[in-house]
Amino acid sequence: MSRSILRDSLLRATSNSVAGSSGSSPALAQLPRYICIPPSRARSKCPRQSQSQRQDRQYVTASSSSAASTSAAASVSTSGESLRRPQPHQHPAFEALSTELSLSQPCFGARGDEVELLSSPQMFYARLLEMIRRARRRVLISSLYIGVEEGELVEAIRQAIISNPQLRVTFILDYHRSTRLSRPSSSSSTPDLPFPPSTAHMLLPLVEAYPDRCEVWLYRSPKLRGLMEKIVPERYDEGWGTWHGKWYGVDDEVLISGANLASSYFTNRQDRYIHFKQNPSLLSYLTSLTRLFTQYSYLLHHSPPAHISPTYTVPLPNPASGPKSSDSTPTSGPKLGSEKAASSSSSAPPSTASLIWPSASIHPRRFSTHALATLTAFQNSWKASNANRSRRVDIDTWFWPVIQSGVLGIKEEEKTLVKVWNAVRRSFEHEQSENSKDRIDLTSGYFGLYKEYKKQVLDSPANVDVIAASPKANGFYGSKGFSRLIPEGYTLLESRFYRDAVRRGREWTEEKAAGIRLKEWEKSGWTYHSKGIWISPARSDAVTSDKITASSTSLSASASASANANNSSRADTNPFVTFIGSSNLSTRSLNLDTELSLLLMTSSPTLRKSLAHEVRTINKDSKDVNEGTFRAEDRKVSLLARILVALGVEGML
Repeated sequence: MSRSILRDSLLRATSNSVAGSSGSSPALAQLPRYICIPPSRARSKCPRQSQSQRQDRQYVTASSSSAASTSAAASVSTSGESLRRPQPHQHPAFEALSTELSLSQPCFGARGDEVELLSSPQMFYARLLEMIRRARRRVLISSLYIGVEEGELVEAIRQAIISNPQLRVTFILDYHRSTRLSRPSSSSSTPDLPFPPSTAHMLLPLVEAYPDRCEVWLYRSPKLRGLMEKIVPERYDEGWGTWHGKWYGVDDEVLISGANLASSYFTNRQDRYIHFKQNPSLLSYLTSLTRLFTQYSYLLHHSPPAHISPTYTVPLPNPASGPKSSDSTPTSGPKLGSEKAASSSSSAPPSTASLIWPSASIHPRRFSTHALATLTAFQNSWKASNANRSRRVDIDTWFWPVIQSGVLGIKEEEKTLVKVWNAVRRSFEHEQSENSKDRIDLTSGYFGLYKEYKKQVLDSPANVDVIAASPKANGFYGSKGFSRLIPEGYTLLESRFYRDAVRRGREWTEEKAAGIRLKEWEKSGWTYHSKGIWISPARSDAVTSDKITASSTSLSASASASANANNSSRADTNPFVTFIGSSNLSTRSLNLDTELSLLLMTSSPTLRKSLAHEVRTINKDSKDVNEGTFRAEDRKVSLLARILVALGVEGML
């Protein structure tokens, strides 16, 4: 990447320019392009800054940012040498892994008691509302979309803005999903209280009422463009990539998850959720990352000034002009340069709300090279301050954010997880005892494993438990149109994976109790959206059974002491590494969507116990899969589903 591209990338990160404008509008003038200095550059020696220091967080602009990034890139090798290596475990293969990750990724630390794993959708929603209601300075929301039924959530944000004059709120969501028009249901139990027609329409009143304090940005993948953009039906636009990262920040708290903000994700759609209770460095990182991505996103504006060029303005769809169709599947958002969604014949007056592309110098469909240069400089800048963030002496938990966006050429997740699998392999090479070797749990709600990950699972010497969603737990089960075939497509991919394991002699059996154990998660009335990886020391026979604590209340004093010893031994078998975030570990996640996940290592007994509880909770509703599963009548895959997978639709699942 040339130095001039890198310099221009960072210069544009501070630009307020809007296509065709001779001056900036009052609303847009409040949205400067800042790149936050990592804590070391801001002379912060500890993440526990005073409130005034946090509010006065320093930022850099054009020339200083470029110089900082250039020096950061030049000092990558030395920063790794000075970093106090995190050692949340004793095995040399994983100590080497932590050092290797700190040389390639930004690294953050925390105490285990500052990190909480939530176990249910209800806990996730309650915690999110609690965080928003105590917000004082900043709210940051990144998600695929917000369900139009989530009035309580939006109202909580509105009340927080009213109660705190200094509070600023930033949303970054997917363009297509958030402008997709929903249709009112004739069976609605509240016909007099219709839902907004889209996420963008739902957030529009906030933008209009608080233009200087509330920003809504909609990221559109540049993959769909040219002829394909014109011929692909709007409802399938998302097949070419989405904004898929999920992070929710308030003041100095952060929730990382794979869950979107919609009714099912708060009630009966199982996912994973990790809450960092006090980590201002992490939220500053995510805030700066969000600001960087706004260079490549549309700004929602209730009434753009007349001087802004229509060339880079897309009208928000008019709800009254949506297609009249009996199909209940909602339509997608507007196309660039097309006003058909907003100008169709309708008795309702057209809305003046629009989506504004922020810079004339960056093409809204051809920014991949620019984004790659900017993101690379951004990650290098934060990576250069790893040593500073390692100064806390009480840290027992380390985590590395990884960005994946195949469309933009960013493949941090793929590179990181290959390093993890290599560490697992090295741990087997150094250990002779079977009980000292590691085991792996892997799950994905959309089981279309990326080819490299599938290879790593099949080649790994470790025992691997793989949990996929059963067809009934798939979010597309029972849907209409082509989407009804999606669960069949996953059944086909899952059966191929199982048979590959059989051919390699890696299938799990009761007799050998080793290999790859494939399971399916199913719970009546629920869908499954969890994804991630856990690495644990292998369990010996003495502590494998989950019955150890079942009868603890009836034990005598001496037996209780024995049980405590067993539990202590069992604690050593709890996971010490996890991968958590938005990625489904699928071909689509790696190649099309924009994802953010964390690779976390910990020596905290409390956090390791919570990770083990996560695995047990998921396993509780999981059943083993074998060849008979795929031969069952209700698991037959139709010819049409096979054809679609053969045509390459697998990469979009």
